[in-house]
Amino acid sequence: MDGKTYLEKLMSQGMTRREFKKALAAAGVGMVSASYFSRPSRAAAEDQPLMFAWSGYEEDGFHEAYNTKYGEAPNYSFFGDEEEAFAKIRAGFKPDIAMPCSYKIPQWTAAGILQQIDVSRLSHWDEIVPSLKKVPGTIIDGKRNWVCQDWGQTSITYRTDLVDIKEESWGLMWDKRYKGRLSMIDSLIDGVMVAGIYAGAKDPFNMTDAEVAKAKKLLQEQLPLLRYYSNSMTDVEQALASGELVAAVTWNSSYLNLVNEGLPVKFMKPKEGAMTWTCGLTLMKDADPAKIDRSYDLIDAYLSPETGKYEIEQWGYGHANAKAFDMVDAKDLAARGLTKNPDDLIRSGIFQEPIGNEPVLQAMFEEVKAGF
Repeated sequence: MDGKTYLEKLMSQGMTRREFKKALAAAGVGMVSASYFSRPSRAAAEDQPLMFAWSGYEEDGFHEAYNTKYGEAPNYSFFGDEEEAFAKIRAGFKPDIAMPCSYKIPQWTAAGILQQIDVSRLSHWDEIVPSLKKVPGTIIDGKRNWVCQDWGQTSITYRTDLVDIKEESWGLMWDKRYKGRLSMIDSLIDGVMVAGIYAGAKDPFNMTDAEVAKAKKLLQEQLPLLRYYSNSMTDVEQALASGELVAAVTWNSSYLNLVNEGLPVKFMKPKEGAMTWTCGLTLMKDADPAKIDRSYDLIDAYLSPETGKYEIEQWGYGHANAKAFDMVDAKDLAARGLTKNPDDLIRSGIFQEPIGNEPVLQAMFEEVKAGF
């Protein structure tokens, strides 16, 4: 049976994405067909709104309240990163809701593809963590075009049995002892910004010319040490599990997945600071007016404390709804690096902000990856 047929046969049994990955691992299939599976669409009735999101957020645990109200899940289409999503929307794709991370909102607002969100239509708005109601760059000219749905940290997940370090630092990603066994996330925010943090930039999201030059030199020095750049956390997790990688820049969900598999890993608290990210929901300018009520109900479902409990327990991310943390056992929170007070962790990291001079930095990053 070829890989594609196997995937289709597994998915026809109604498996969740998480169950599917476990089945692949058990069968020894690996992720050879990951590109086939990474960006599918999930179709419902035409009167349901269309959400354009990261793969995985279509799991029923994220929108149970919506399903209960309307008897069916919404429609989904998936993107690999926000650059891909932005290009597709600019080319004419018309979702009702999208799910970019906060640092992209100034760009999306300037492009005129978003509409203002009326938070009075969201029953869970008053439950949102106060600091997440005012994420930098998401309220422009007094208009809120984005609401935070979840947050987490970008740091290094490393094998404690294979790595010998005296001090936790981003410098591990430049440690020549582990040449060929390191991996970085293939994105500007998780690549260049990490180099900027390690370089000691005063503001890694708005670096001076001298700081950019220093970050570029670090990236050039790092390139021959890497096994690969990747934006597939599944591939990275499998490589960490097998020992092919000993350390990789990941989000905290990868750490949780590996711990659940019984692997000796740690999610680093680098002395220079981990990076805190936030992602959320936007209402698109070209959203179908006939579906606007359902679109608001869908956003509201993603902001519910029940959704937050699901995401905290299953993914290890923080959620925007403060009540969600009271629904999770304190020991389970601690195992995920969280507490009953989400601001404890939010304030402890370097909070992602819109990137200054992004086109220049993106061009520089591509040059480095190409070996220049």
